[in-house]
Amino acid sequence: MITFLLMITFLSYGLAVVFTGQRFATNERWGQRRVLLSSSVAVAAHVLVTGLVLNETGFQRFNIATTLVIISALLSVLNLSRGNRPEAVLLRPVIFTFAILSLVIVAITPLTAGRPITVQPGVTLHVALSLLAFSVLALAALYSVQLLYVNHLLKKRKAKALSENLPPLMTVENYFFKLLTIGTGILTLAIATGFLFLENMFAAGQMHKTILSIVAWLTFNSILIVHYWRGVRGKPAVTITLIASFILILAYYGSRFVRDVIIG
Repeated sequence: MITFLLMITFLSYGLAVVFTGQRFATNERWGQRRVLLSSSVAVAAHVLVTGLVLNETGFQRFNIATTLVIISALLSVLNLSRGNRPEAVLLRPVIFTFAILSLVIVAITPLTAGRPITVQPGVTLHVALSLLAFSVLALAALYSVQLLYVNHLLKKRKAKALSENLPPLMTVENYFFKLLTIGTGILTLAIATGFLFLENMFAAGQMHKTILSIVAWLTFNSILIVHYWRGVRGKPAVTITLIASFILILAYYGSRFVRDVIIG
């Protein structure tokens, strides 16, 4: 069943990426419907694959492959929820390509890889919030890059090349800060539940992850404070966001790589 769904997911994602590229060459309504239809099938199949993988592991093994496929599914769902808005469609090939790669990784990774976790309501809540925070903040980072890209096109007077497919700069910026605010709020809850429900956040195997997560949290909050207090936006906000995102990746996947690949 998983293999069959994987084939459907790969095919649908591939078609969605191709149709999205074609949409930038033409503005036909059928082209927009093809993008939305293929994207919807791909994301639905991806979510089903994710559910089946988690069910096969008894919801106890969150290794690198499993977390990647969950995060890519969340990114795809969040992107699809924006429909055919230009700023969402512009990011779709990047997000869907990442989704395909994550599915390839989960397909070749044994389901028993990684250390099992204790299935308790508090721990489950912490893991769910962590994955959701990572996904929302990763999407915010992608929008920050898009913000730089659109701004570059406008400054170089190349915006006409994308015609109506180019998203308005203010729309991208507003959604970027909205995602950043929501993601930082969820990250706050994730860190708080970690201290509440995990045995020792500063234990030998957890300390570097905890410290890096807190550093990333402080960095994300600093962006929001200077933005809402001083109105800082543009390249400084984007640069700090990307730095904070890199720290968060190190916090989560750095520790996962050491634990699941090197040690495990």
